[in-house]
Amino acid sequence: MILFPQTPQRLAYHLFRSLQNLGPRNRVLARNETLRNKHQDQRCFLLGSGKSILSQDLTLLRGEAVITQNNFHVHESISVVAPAYHCVIPMYQPPEYAPDWKTWFESMAERLPATTHLITGLNSKPLLERNGLFTDRVSYIRHGINPLFIRRPPFDITRNVMNIETALTQCIEVALFMGFSRIYLLGFDLSQICEGRDREWGRFYGTSPVTVNQAERSVDDMYMATGFMWLQYWLMWRSFILLRAEADRRGVEIVNLTRGGLLNVFRRADYEETIRAMTRS
Repeated sequence: MILFPQTPQRLAYHLFRSLQNLGPRNRVLARNETLRNKHQDQRCFLLGSGKSILSQDLTLLRGEAVITQNNFHVHESISVVAPAYHCVIPMYQPPEYAPDWKTWFESMAERLPATTHLITGLNSKPLLERNGLFTDRVSYIRHGINPLFIRRPPFDITRNVMNIETALTQCIEVALFMGFSRIYLLGFDLSQICEGRDREWGRFYGTSPVTVNQAERSVDDMYMATGFMWLQYWLMWRSFILLRAEADRRGVEIVNLTRGGLLNVFRRADYEETIRAMTRS
């Protein structure tokens, strides 16, 4: 119990979401059926916000299927990358911080190409609809399946999926559901745990409206003071290992092209060399 705080509550919520998956599909989530295997046997690039990505030439991805996440829309090459999809983690802060999320989503709507499809938490739906954001180009997901209690990760986004411990979990789940057979990771340093109380947390963009507010500061301080940050990282790694195993079972290759960082779960390769090989083939 000391190692896994709130285990009974975690298990109860996990069972609740798991039982939901045995019943009829939520009507909003069921609309994601149009995305199932939409990109069968294609390749995609998932772009993270680690500082390492600033040293890599993203113009090489012009014309590729790209999935960005969270605050990546502020990157100077966002119009060149022109992501097909942009994943945003489900809202996790108290309701009084909804204005920060509104500001955040508005900045995405302003900078992302008009062709980019948003994929975010179901709990964001009222806020987006109330403010007329991403109309007709948004899909919703609902998480709740805890990696602590499963052997195989659910990634069927027409139903409840695995907890989003970090944006990469969501991106891989979405990529698997859409049928991509080669998934390349770029800019996922995941080195925040080595950086102390730096509010920028290893992100190339510094902070966003939802990472600089008091809700986030309080959680960061608590995680570092209690050591819960270590458990959070273990849960992240547990999720990645489950997703790697599922990808292997399906013949899907996940390759980490990040320069440096801590993410050694997936096979590493050099970004530029990989792109050159693709160009030659």
